[in-house]
Amino acid sequence: MHHYTLFVDEAGDDKVDQLKPCHKDGNSEWLCIGGYLVRADQESDLERRTDEILTSFGGQAGGTLHYKKLKAKNRIFTAKRLAKRDFSARGFVVCSYKQTMIGYENPRAAAAATGNPRDVLYNFVSRLLLERVTTYVTKTAMRHAIREPVLRVVMASRRGHHFGRFKAYVIQLKNQAVAGTTYLDAREIDPSVLCSDQILRLPASESPGLQLADTLVSAFFQSIEQASPNYTDHPALHLKPLMAEREKRFRGQRRYDNEGVTLYPAKDAIHSLTAQQCRFFEAFGYDPEWLKSRPRERRSQQFSQSQRMWSREHREE
Repeated sequence: MHHYTLFVDEAGDDKVDQLKPCHKDGNSEWLCIGGYLVRADQESDLERRTDEILTSFGGQAGGTLHYKKLKAKNRIFTAKRLAKRDFSARGFVVCSYKQTMIGYENPRAAAAATGNPRDVLYNFVSRLLLERVTTYVTKTAMRHAIREPVLRVVMASRRGHHFGRFKAYVIQLKNQAVAGTTYLDAREIDPSVLCSDQILRLPASESPGLQLADTLVSAFFQSIEQASPNYTDHPALHLKPLMAEREKRFRGQRRYDNEGVTLYPAKDAIHSLTAQQCRFFEAFGYDPEWLKSRPRERRSQQFSQSQRMWSREHREE
């Protein structure tokens, strides 16, 4: 039995060399992983939501909602519709700026790396997402008088990703949280709400919830990936009402930074972002000038939590 379900999808790739826009035909500048969180009693409504969006611009009920295939105007419409209050849900996204990873090495982690070396970036960014979502579920459950809430996580099937090792990684993080040994413990996964047997994967075509997660994360990717078609449309700005807010507002203003919307690593990335990208994150509560005034993260700590799976690729280059 579960009380909440998080549908997870990604946009962008996990390669950290020859990045756009410097390399026209290179790899994506960003890796974004997003989650669409609903209460269990809302899951039966997800197919209706996707059908409503599809039929509103001439699509067929029962079809597959794929954000990338939508026309520009329909992408904006879909983002606006997803953020309406009658679609009860909360959105989370972690935007990893891969430029900060170029040239990084971690010999200790490289020596222990196993499986697909690129899994480490995807798994680590997923960890950041789960930290925020599990904490949010715990707080929200208390307000709804749900004792001992359980979160189910449904991830979109991803070619080449070793799902078994990902689950082992999450179990390791849970055990560390219980033992108080989490490395880089600014945040932790709440082990009380996440069970390993409640983590599964499905093809996005078989899950309306994953299709809505695809809409969320793709809208953010398009809004910050400079080489993406319709980059200047910034469709994710229309998703503000959907995204999880910080508990405390600043001067009465809603803030989503490092909660529903996470720029990672913010202190390093902010120095390389364009003015347009900075304004985008500022719209969700980030303060670019304050971030620029803060000390950058130590290079030795970049992605250290995923040391056991770090890429041998970087050691050999």
